Amino acid sequence: MNLFNLISDRYDRNARLYPALLLVAPAVVTGVAFFAFKLTGVQSMGAAFAGMGGAFLLTQLARDAGKTREPSLFQLLGGMPSIVIFRHANKQLDAITKARYHRKLERLVAEAKAPTREEELANLDSADEVYSAWSQFLRTNTRDIKKYSMLFNENVNYGYRRNVWGLRPIGIALSLLCVLVVGGRLWLVQSETGQINQHMAIAFVVALLFLSLWLFRFTSDWVRIPAIAYAERLAESVETMDLKTTAKKPKA
Repeated sequence: MNLFNLISDRYDRNARLYPALLLVAPAVVTGVAFFAFKLTGVQSMGAAFAGMGGAFLLTQLARDAGKTREPSLFQLLGGMPSIVIFRHANKQLDAITKARYHRKLERLVAEAKAPTREEELANLDSADEVYSAWSQFLRTNTRDIKKYSMLFNENVNYGYRRNVWGLRPIGIALSLLCVLVVGGRLWLVQSETGQINQHMAIAFVVALLFLSLWLFRFTSDWVRIPAIAYAERLAESVETMDLKTTAKKPKA
């Protein structure tokens, strides 16, 4: 990933850059508030944009944080959603639709025979190997963004929320620090002058808002929604697959 891709590529921009900007936003606002008395309005805006520009350096952190925490997310969801959706025990798809998908995927990935409900119950790990091969096959054959635009959109949504959730511990700590620093400064200025510093007050509200978001909004449940939606769109893509497609069994 380079600087140009980070700006021009929709996935890199939405899933990596925006979470990084979200992380540093309270710190940027706090910095501007502290130095606002020395800066003009235009200079303050310039300082804010310059600070946010430093978020480019955090994009890899955002991606790594999301990927690192992803296994714990899948554990909470009972497994990778794009695998779980094909299980007989999963009720996300109705039984008739799921049976149709199984029959077609069995023909598309010849080496991966569809497990029966009884086989899945007896050995879930073995069944999941088949579902994983199906999932990998579908991901490999749905890279056409225009043809599978809905799938791509859900992938972008999931990448964004996963990476934000991955940054959650850092986001909470940074926002809390900003609340304490700005709140302390705001109280000190008010006790000395009897007036409320407008810049500090705004920064305090912004930092408090972000702290609330990190604590109560950016949770695993928030990530679960696009994760499930992506799995649904991926499973639906089997409807457009050509039965003449030949492929070796993908590695799980």
